[in-house]
Amino acid sequence: MSKHLTVSQVLDWRPDTLTAQATDWDRQANELRSRLEVQSRAVDDSHDTWKRTSGDAMRARFAQINEKALKTVGALEKGRDAANTASQNFTTAILLVRSTKMSAEGKGLRVMPEGTCEIKEETKQLIYSTVNGDAERYSTAISALQVDADSHTSYVKYALSLAADADNQAVTTINAAFADLPTVESFGNGSPTVKPEPKKPPENGTPEENRKYWDALTPEEKAQMISTQPAAIGSLDGIPVDARDQANRNLIQIEKDRIQTALDSGDPSKMVNPKTGQWESPDTLTKKLADLKAVEQAVKPEDGKPPRKLMLLDMQSGTQGRAAIAVGDPDTADHISVTTPGLGTNLRESLGSMVGEADTLKTESERQLRAAGSDDTVSTIAWIGYDPPQKTYSDLDIANVMLQGRAEEAAPSLAKFYEGLDTASTQNDPHITALGHSYGSVTQSLALQEGGHAVDDAVFYGSPGLGGHALTTTPPWVEGTPIGPLNDKVHSAEDLGLQDHHVYEMTEKGDPVANLNRFGQSPNALPWVTHLSTDEITVDGQTYTGASGHAEYPRTDNTTQHLHRSGYNLAAIVAGLPDNATNPQHR
Repeated sequence: MSKHLTVSQVLDWRPDTLTAQATDWDRQANELRSRLEVQSRAVDDSHDTWKRTSGDAMRARFAQINEKALKTVGALEKGRDAANTASQNFTTAILLVRSTKMSAEGKGLRVMPEGTCEIKEETKQLIYSTVNGDAERYSTAISALQVDADSHTSYVKYALSLAADADNQAVTTINAAFADLPTVESFGNGSPTVKPEPKKPPENGTPEENRKYWDALTPEEKAQMISTQPAAIGSLDGIPVDARDQANRNLIQIEKDRIQTALDSGDPSKMVNPKTGQWESPDTLTKKLADLKAVEQAVKPEDGKPPRKLMLLDMQSGTQGRAAIAVGDPDTADHISVTTPGLGTNLRESLGSMVGEADTLKTESERQLRAAGSDDTVSTIAWIGYDPPQKTYSDLDIANVMLQGRAEEAAPSLAKFYEGLDTASTQNDPHITALGHSYGSVTQSLALQEGGHAVDDAVFYGSPGLGGHALTTTPPWVEGTPIGPLNDKVHSAEDLGLQDHHVYEMTEKGDPVANLNRFGQSPNALPWVTHLSTDEITVDGQTYTGASGHAEYPRTDNTTQHLHRSGYNLAAIVAGLPDNATNPQHR
């Protein structure tokens, strides 16, 4: 379910256009080199006719220009070689996709745009006719053909993956060829020119629009935007994670200085949020400083730990600081997860532990992948990109946990974040899993209902519901009756933009929230949701204990120092190994 390469897109590629571009760059390089050689001979001959200081100055000036011009020649030649290589790789990719497609079609299969191979209806009818309607023989034949379909799906998707690699390599090598071109100003000719400001990002752009904007900037313009407009770039879904990370790290000190200056002034007029125009109390500003300190600590490199990427930092949109941190590189990972938390979560008190849980989840997911013989990589993201209701009574914020308002406000941003991961990925079809705990599962559900198609799997745990038409707790006498489901907004995986059997839920023993039915029915009461056991289990000699209560799902057991069964399940779904969670004894 990716917005990346499809079968028809690859088959429509024109490698000859790359070959033509390579030829043109070669022509330009040869012409420029020839002209430089002519000028070099003329300058060398000037030693006898133009002497003294002025002649020496002319020759020194030419040497400078010649050196820069030769860099341009080198860039053109590198571009030529990169384009020729890309043309060859594209040709190979086209042949591979075409051959796997034809092979599947020869088996009576229909090849879908993203590479999935399905049995044609007419093929089913032909088989039914061939076996004279015998149900057992028909079932056997269809089962055998489905095995073929699954095999051909893997072949076509592998071919698409290689095509995506060729595409990414072409972009990388061609950009690299021209990355160090000397600027016009560096030649020192004519009057100094004023550098124009880089074009600003699209307002409320989609991840794809954001990516097109970013790719159109020169390396110099990108560096300028990261330096001068970090808030705009750091929150731009769809662009490379390294750019977002660098911009957001730049933003930390800027925001610390802004908030500290407001506090030091003691002037209420300087405590106005520059984005919302709302006055912020000294207590709110102090908490936001603590939020920033927590972010700084969470993104610090640690020996033996995967890198942390600061994908979001926003101290102005809400009453709380907002951030998202990835453990590992989501742009290159085969599997990506995004965890959305609930009641009481904030940066200063929760971010550190959430990032630690993300690190443990990544480790366990990759352990299960290695046990399955896969070298796939995983990136896990802690997303606190909204204002979860807080456990505070003085401002009555805790009352918001009984309302959908905060979740509804956050859903569009979270949905765009999901889509941005898909757009920024260098993988053709990254496997993305949405995870949501408690009130965060309501936010997650509403985000999935926004209509995106980036997410492949969803796990709701400790969930009070997936969204209701009316906000009400279902009375016990209504549960299990035809009246109960009437409040549900979500009636199938399709309502969440997912395929059947790709929606999961977990309910620990003694978790009262998971049975509230506050926002529609809790997912543990929905028959179309796959229910994952949280009972203790031993796999590969390792015991994953059961837990109890509302908060332990992703945490480590203090006695065994390993994840609970619920954490093992999360890792299995994130790794794309659902059988490990639904049927762990199969191993």
